[in-house]
Amino acid sequence: MTVLENPFEREFQLVLNKNKIASVVVVVVSLLAAGVGLLVEAAPAPKGRSAVVGKYKSPACIAFSPDGRLGYVTQHTADSLGVIDTASAKLVGEIPVGGGPWGVAVSPNGKLLFVANQRDHTVSFIDAVRRKVVATVKCGYEPTGLAISPDGKTLYSANYISNDVSVISVSGRKEVARIKTGRAPMYLALTPDGRKLLVNNSLSPQPATDPNVTAWVSVIDTASRKVIAQKRSPGTMLLGRGIAITPDGKTAFCVHSRPNFTITTAQIGQGWIHTNALTMIPLEGDGAVRTVLLDNVNSGAANPHGVAISKDAGRLFVSHRGIHKVSVIDLKRLRYILKTMPPEKLKTAHINLVLLWRNGRTIGRSEVGGRGPTGIAICPSDKKLYTANYYSDSVSVLDGVTGKLVKTISLGGPKEMDVVRRGEFLFHDATQCFQNWLSCVSCHPRTRADGVNWDLLNDGITNPKNAKSLVGSWRTPPSMALGVRSSMEVAAEKGFRFIQFIQPTDDVLKCVRAYLRDVKHIPSPYHRKADGSLDASAMRGKKLFAQAGCADCHPAPLYTDLQMYDVGTRNARNIKGRKEFDTPSLIELYRTGPYLHDGRAATLGDVIGKFNVKNQHGETSRLTPVQKADLVAFLMSL
Repeated sequence: MTVLENPFEREFQLVLNKNKIASVVVVVVSLLAAGVGLLVEAAPAPKGRSAVVGKYKSPACIAFSPDGRLGYVTQHTADSLGVIDTASAKLVGEIPVGGGPWGVAVSPNGKLLFVANQRDHTVSFIDAVRRKVVATVKCGYEPTGLAISPDGKTLYSANYISNDVSVISVSGRKEVARIKTGRAPMYLALTPDGRKLLVNNSLSPQPATDPNVTAWVSVIDTASRKVIAQKRSPGTMLLGRGIAITPDGKTAFCVHSRPNFTITTAQIGQGWIHTNALTMIPLEGDGAVRTVLLDNVNSGAANPHGVAISKDAGRLFVSHRGIHKVSVIDLKRLRYILKTMPPEKLKTAHINLVLLWRNGRTIGRSEVGGRGPTGIAICPSDKKLYTANYYSDSVSVLDGVTGKLVKTISLGGPKEMDVVRRGEFLFHDATQCFQNWLSCVSCHPRTRADGVNWDLLNDGITNPKNAKSLVGSWRTPPSMALGVRSSMEVAAEKGFRFIQFIQPTDDVLKCVRAYLRDVKHIPSPYHRKADGSLDASAMRGKKLFAQAGCADCHPAPLYTDLQMYDVGTRNARNIKGRKEFDTPSLIELYRTGPYLHDGRAATLGDVIGKFNVKNQHGETSRLTPVQKADLVAFLMSL
């Protein structure tokens, strides 16, 4: 595997060496004075890679051979696929694959295994008998979830960054088509007849100023390879994760978050800021989409991720990465409750915190015996539920009826977390949050942003602004759009205090700060040649970037001068008198939309066009359509 050097990392070191950016140096010095080193007890990582890569296993998704004798679990930071013998409950092999493996699928005859490699934008084809990669297929950007057709002829991958699904010929071992979906598709599910493919999207492509911001589930007709429907919850859908279809093919179930971003974050209790949901989608007829909450009144079910349905369709299981538990839902009782509810109450089912809990028999939660349960699957031989515990480097085996823990399978890896790994865990852990409603990742998926506006009270009431990516935030002080936090370090502490409503310990802060310093920018796959250099369009755009004056406030390598300016984006909901906003870094623009402080610009084209008619952030109004396209190409390449 060829790993391209991230030019941002290289150029930033030159800036530090020349001592050109005084404010960054001040932050570094203050950290050292406080006893918080830049690497903080963690071993140096290869250039451009996190310190946890290659050290921990980080099991993400799991699938089984048709006879259930073997389980296959992707090991995200070990770049391998683990093989589990279900009879002995032991790890019996590891198969090297591509970079950052996530999703896994098994052919109907069990002879081929498929693994989605996020860092490489590829899918590994593996001979299950020889346990060896026999082909590597290029697909869309950052493949995540996989699904294989019932006849084993077609593989589908959900590509998180390119916002599409790759259609891959298994016999031809190549991508044959791409299907555009919603934004950041995460997981897939096929109906038993293979005629419909459902895609659970994570983010909204809409501007954050739209009060109806939401993601959705895309329904694809596999014959025509076209999206034939967009299924939306009665409430907001964001951070869509697992999706599964009942054995009869009539109903799909997916999990997602339900953020309450239209209100001030004055408290967190009783789902005020954030709730976590299960949505039921009928696939036949014209039935309505229904959503129920997995939380109860005083206990959140943060970060639902995996979904599995028993073969008899009697039980549905949901893994919760944030609270390290599995929910077990009686589907028969759930359907009965929804069927017998009065119409006026059915309309508000998606905000009812007691709906599943009021009788004590519809839903229950079980500890999984590990941290960060992510992918889950039911073994076809023993009918037990298996969970991939990302932060414990283990797989748990649970009773297929009650969800109670039976045993735990170790995948190896360090028994203790170093400070960076612990920081990553704490960033994803909701058990420290008041009533377990959310974790840091609930608003910062993959340490980036959820694409909606939040009124966080740190700069006044009714002053919503777009969530910002945290990658590289320690290098670009201050934090927040209005610069109200002097650094990432301060912002991290305040986030715990005023969003999760807890007082973090010094150890928690040390670890989370170390993790945020460790997270690396991912070089853009857009408008880049195989060797990482810019293509012709981006090269022209780079010249225009300088000529239009964009580089004056966004100079390389940080692509920000760390200053605040009035660029004409203040709106009626901003605090009176506050017109200046922090100049954001442009690194990773390809994955951090929507844009501007309030997310009003859904695309980069909107930034330099629709919202820059007065040329207050670059002389772009007189550019031709071709020139604007070239400028956007350069911005997308950063």
